[in-house]
Amino acid sequence: MAREESFFSTFVKVSKAISSSLDLKEVLDLILKNSIDALKLKAGVISLLNKKANRLEVIAHRNLSDEFINKGPILADKSMPDVVETKHPAIIENIENECQLQYPEACKKEGIKAILSVPIILRNELIGILRLYDGNPREFSYREVEFITALAEQGGIAIQNARYFQQVDQDHKKEVAELWEWFKSMSGGTMLDG
Repeated sequence: MAREESFFSTFVKVSKAISSSLDLKEVLDLILKNSIDALKLKAGVISLLNKKANRLEVIAHRNLSDEFINKGPILADKSMPDVVETKHPAIIENIENECQLQYPEACKKEGIKAILSVPIILRNELIGILRLYDGNPREFSYREVEFITALAEQGGIAIQNARYFQQVDQDHKKEVAELWEWFKSMSGGTMLDG
């Protein structure tokens, strides 16, 4: 019961951050930190799906070396492809005999033994993946997977909010530029010095 209360408290904290911040990096870092802390894990990463390039592109990570992050392109159909194909979480309890990893040696070198990979879905479309790592082989309970799935959904909302804000900001800048051009044309091109 205490663990479920901790999960609920974490979920509320992340939800409040999403509703009060437009800083996507801050929110995604909070999701990673709380996911790792709540499940007592080693590290985590959030990647967005680039469909055209068939890649997962890292946008936030925690407790991972630069060498691991920069190990090479993460191909969506080579690195735990079940998550991309089914849009359901996938668990690797022990990476020793796993064939779904694109970079198994990099995982071993990083000290990763178990992986929980959860899709980030927005309007029934996979937009990214939240992947968590443990330094020991382990099973993930249904409640743990459910909790991380809920946090991944919050990540999807944060990504959507950031995209909307970016679009509104671009539209605003375009309108200001167009208004300025109109003003210059109406004033005959002369600028007022103030």
